[in-house]
Parts: sequence; C-alpha cells; structure tokens
Amino acid sequence: MLFGWGAATELGSYLDEFDAEHPLVITDEGVRAAGVLDPLLDAIEASGRRYSVFDGVQPDPTDVVVHEAASAYDEAGADLVLGVGGGSSIDTAKAASILATNDGHILDFEGSGNVPNDPPPTVFVPTTAGTGSEVGHWTIVKDSDTSIKEEIGDVSLLADLALVDPELTASAPAPVKAATGMDVLTHAIEAYVSIRAQSQTSALAIDSVEKVGEYLPRAVEYRGGDREALSKMAKASSQAGMAFNGAGLGAVHAVSHQVGGTFGVPHGLANAILLPYVMEYNLPQVPEKMVDIAAALGEDVDRSKPARAEAEKAVWAVRRLAADVRIPETLAETAAERDAIPQLAEQAMDDGCLTGNPRATDPDDLADILERAFDGEFETTH
Repeated sequence: MLFGWGAATELGSYLDEFDAEHPLVITDEGVRAAGVLDPLLDAIEASGRRYSVFDGVQPDPTDVVVHEAASAYDEAGADLVLGVGGGSSIDTAKAASILATNDGHILDFEGSGNVPNDPPPTVFVPTTAGTGSEVGHWTIVKDSDTSIKEEIGDVSLLADLALVDPELTASAPAPVKAATGMDVLTHAIEAYVSIRAQSQTSALAIDSVEKVGEYLPRAVEYRGGDREALSKMAKASSQAGMAFNGAGLGAVHAVSHQVGGTFGVPHGLANAILLPYVMEYNLPQVPEKMVDIAAALGEDVDRSKPARAEAEKAVWAVRRLAADVRIPETLAETAAERDAIPQLAEQAMDDGCLTGNPRATDPDDLADILERAFDGEFETTH
C-alpha cells in the first residue's frame, strides 16, 4: 500500500516491479473528464509505457459492463489492470481481472474462493474516500437479468498495489463526498459490531469511526487547502476496508444492496440512510459496543450508567452527522419505492453480508427496518 498526498506521481516506478508494459486503465467517464486520471497517465508515459483506457464503468456495475472491460483488456494486449475511481470502477476492475485469466461468465465465480487462476497484476487507485475496495478481496457485480447484486470473494483479488492519493479525492462533488464518507462510517460500524470482529479489525474500525466523525464535515465542505481533512478521510476509508475485510459487514449492507440493485439508489447514500435504523435494531445485542461508537463520535458518555441507555447516543450521533452533511433522513426521499419492501426484505435474507450482523434477523425484521427508514421513525426519541 502506498499512501500520501501526490502519491499518484510515483506509479511508474511500481510498474517496474510488476514487469508490466501495457496497463489497462478501468474507470468511468466522469473521472476521466474531471482530469483525475492525468497524474497517473503522465506517470505511465514518463516510464516509457503504453496504456489503454476503458471508461465504460457504470454505477453498480453489471455483468455486461464487466465483460466489456475484460474484452478491452484482451483487445489491448494488456498485462496489468489499473482500476481508478470509486467502488464501481474498482469492483469492475477486480471482476475483469478474473476474466483475464479464467474462462466463463463472471457470475460463475459468485461466492467465496471460487477463482481458480490468479488474475494478472492489479493496481487499485480510489478517487473517493468511500468503499475501501482498494484493500479488499470482494467485488460486487449486479446480475443484469435479476438486478440482484452478487458477491465474489477471493484472496487473489487483493491488489498487488493499493495506491491511495488523497489529492485525487479533492474534485468529487460535495454530495458524493458526503455519501461515500457515510459509507466509510457504515463499514467501520458494521465491522465493529460484527459477530466476526477480532481485536485487530476492531482497532481499525473504531479509529475509522473517530476520523469520520471529526473530519467528514470538513472534507465535504472542502474548498482547497485542507489537506488534513481529505487525508484523514482517505485513511479512514482504507482502515474501514481492512476492518470489514476481516470482520464482515451486516444488515445495513444486506438491505442497501437490494435497494441499490432494484432502484439505482447510490450505494453510499442507501447505507447512510439505513445505518441509524439498523444500529437501533442491533443496539440490544451490542450495547457496550454502541457506547464505544458514541464516544468515538464525540458524545459525552457516562460509562457508570446502564449501557443500554447510553448506547442510544450512538444512533443519534450518526443521524446528526448525516444531517450535517445533508444526507436525507428517509428512503422516501430517494428513488426507492415502499411497495417493494417485502421483496427487498426477502432478497436481503440471501445476502452474504447478513451473516455478520450481531442480531438475528428474519424477513419481518428487515421489512420493519425498511418501513422505519421510509417513515423516518425511531423507537427511541432523542
């Protein structure tokens, strides 16, 4: 992992280590048009190499887009995959890298540990402080026939180099910074309360929570010059990615995958809205951990009082932070439709992320969470 302001300019020297002569850059049109690729492409050119660019990535990438990217890799005669962008671009790059060395349809590899041949060398460069995908071994691909997001995980999908340059996140619009930043918080909180949490993942997660609470509002309102806020958010994103890579996620992601897949609600936005409602649902199972989260978000907690009561402060701290960065309070303010709640709840029960949730769920529980998220209703009042 290479982290630092301006680190993108050092890409060329790392390509030497991978013995790569022709990278395929996988990104989206917005990143390319914004000029975010320029320092990376300049570094490739300065190293005397050719490159090709596939900029056809779409939000919530489908199997169709992944196969188009894989075809571009083959047609270019490339020997390294360079994924640049948000989670959609890096997920597309991971999935395309599978097809570079394995025959079949991308959804044939759904599940964990089903990639027989190692992909070619990969470099992942995030342009948002959000998914942490650059340090993870999972990719999410939407089935174009069913609109269900399928998960593919394999240790071979870990990047050969995760290049995290906070400067590349500066040009993202404020609403994108807000939604992706709340995605970081969701990763960190779900990893912290997961039934598979370990001491090392929890340490990364709670530190990430603290960073997001302190620096997200500053990063969203970035007007130039505040390197600290962008750098702290970029670090929080990678830390949260490492945390959930080991600890897994929970019901927020299980449900948001369905909301995003069915209605096209951006992943970070869906997570941001759902997070406090799921936290309230999980609170009885992990009150002490919720107190830790509240403290990390700057709440004045009294650990001599019953944890159950103090833990509620975590829910409201998250809701206030979301409001501060202009996140809608309800799913009714998005493209999601209430009539789909039963279907979304049933689909979420099959999502692998649900296995880490600290409180057991059934379709009725998830439907109730969704109802509350549409209505803006909490069981507790602040």
